[in-house]
Amino acid sequence: MIWLHTYLGIISGWLLFVIFVTGTLSYFTPEITYWMMPERQVIVGDGFDRNIVVDEASYTQTNTQTKTKVAQESQRFQIEQSLNYLQHHAKNASSWRIYLPTAREQHWYVQWREGKTRHTVSFNKDATLLGSTTDTKGGLFFRNFHYTLQLRGYGGRYIAGIAAMAMLLTLFSGIYTHRRFFKDFFTLRKGKISKWTSDLHALVGIVTLPFCLMICISAIMIYAIMYTPFSANMHFEQGERGVNKAIIPSLPPLTNSTSTAANSVKSSAAGASEYMLSKSIAYSAILTSLKAQWQEPHAIKRITVEAPGNENSRFIIERTKSLTVSNRADRLVYSSYTATPLEGYEDESAPATFRRIMYGLHQANFATTGLRWLLFGLGVLSCVLIASGLIIWVNQRRTNLSKGQKRIPLSLHIMEKGNIASIMGMAIATPVFLLANRLIPADTLNRANMEISAFFVAWLYCLVHVIFRPAKNAWFEQTLVAVVSFISLAVVGICMPFERIKGAVGTADITYLSFFLGFVLCGAVFSALAYWLRVRLSASSLSGATCNQDNLETKKE
Repeated sequence: MIWLHTYLGIISGWLLFVIFVTGTLSYFTPEITYWMMPERQVIVGDGFDRNIVVDEASYTQTNTQTKTKVAQESQRFQIEQSLNYLQHHAKNASSWRIYLPTAREQHWYVQWREGKTRHTVSFNKDATLLGSTTDTKGGLFFRNFHYTLQLRGYGGRYIAGIAAMAMLLTLFSGIYTHRRFFKDFFTLRKGKISKWTSDLHALVGIVTLPFCLMICISAIMIYAIMYTPFSANMHFEQGERGVNKAIIPSLPPLTNSTSTAANSVKSSAAGASEYMLSKSIAYSAILTSLKAQWQEPHAIKRITVEAPGNENSRFIIERTKSLTVSNRADRLVYSSYTATPLEGYEDESAPATFRRIMYGLHQANFATTGLRWLLFGLGVLSCVLIASGLIIWVNQRRTNLSKGQKRIPLSLHIMEKGNIASIMGMAIATPVFLLANRLIPADTLNRANMEISAFFVAWLYCLVHVIFRPAKNAWFEQTLVAVVSFISLAVVGICMPFERIKGAVGTADITYLSFFLGFVLCGAVFSALAYWLRVRLSASSLSGATCNQDNLETKKE
């Protein structure tokens, strides 16, 4: 089993390290996106709870100031403003979507489609339109890279799934290899780096074992249908898509009377528009009914209006996913213009529910701030587990080389340099990606792709650099680059734009300010690592010089 643990780790180690780094960062996807879009203002978290739907009694107070304040501090106000905008600017759309801010995702925006074109309009907390938003993928880049490896349509999900399976086998073989894990847990030998690294690897493996098992099993179960295409194609006409249609409930299709525009008036475009303007969606009555249906908390994340302007239009309300372990949030369906509760979604089948739970466990949408940081820490330790395993293999092979052997095997060269390119490559490419977000002008064409290109160019630099430099020097030099990158991020985060950091301090925006502290902490960690590598490099150079001097003296004698 030792050979299985070793070679599975070697073969999949680099890929697993990249997947775990991006997956760990994905725990804070909305927060990263929020940091990368500085034009956004704080909507929640500034002293008011905007996730509470205000009841009708509070909303209809005679005091105008009180009424205005209550409205502005509630989702009712945001829904009202969104519907007013959509009614005037999206008359020909087949459906509307309203995305409301939550405690984590502080982005308030509306979407609609006209043909194949998707329109998105964002709002600030005072309901003013954002004239333009930063063209960036934000935290979604790390999430998409985590499970597609930027190979969407080219088998990226299959590769990530195979890596998860390899990781699972590596964990089980590691458990067998370290059968005395309780004794090993309390063992951390000092002295040689090889012994210390091996003990650290075993210690971290024991601590992160439940987390890694959960991540790997849930990742495999999410795309289990995709990994068994022959079974899906055998029993369902459309393969994987057919399976999803069979197990995932959906609303009944709209009838002809509801799918055509405003059948109470003439079917002309002018008549449909007139009908739309003359009718108002009964959102106030819907929210009052919602309060009776959902007990506190009843935060709304998304609203979908199907066939707006039709008398049988549907108003679909979806809760935030933070209230459930499953990846499926609670949903209620109403008639848009009468507020009558309609037949909703059927209960999901057991297989679909199981997959939803696996999906929810993997993404951890339910996690509170403290639990999310705990999962983030376990993700970091998992990266340390993978990196230390790769380094151990190289160190052991170097130790086993005969003293008189001058030529290092090619496989050892490739592994050693590949370790540097993958480990330090991610440590450099990640801050470079964030730096590009701040340094590329906002009006640059195709800006989001330029940020992603900066990530891969930095990663490619690490690969090219390590090819032409000795391994010890490459470790030290790339660590210095990582230090400079993170410190630069901290400086740029304060200075560009200054108004954004000033606003964060004024509103006690912990989410935004924590990025500055994180950059400083990462810079300090890599600075300590660079100092340690410098000491080892100096000691190695001194030892080499001493050996050369001894050889010269021996020859003279």
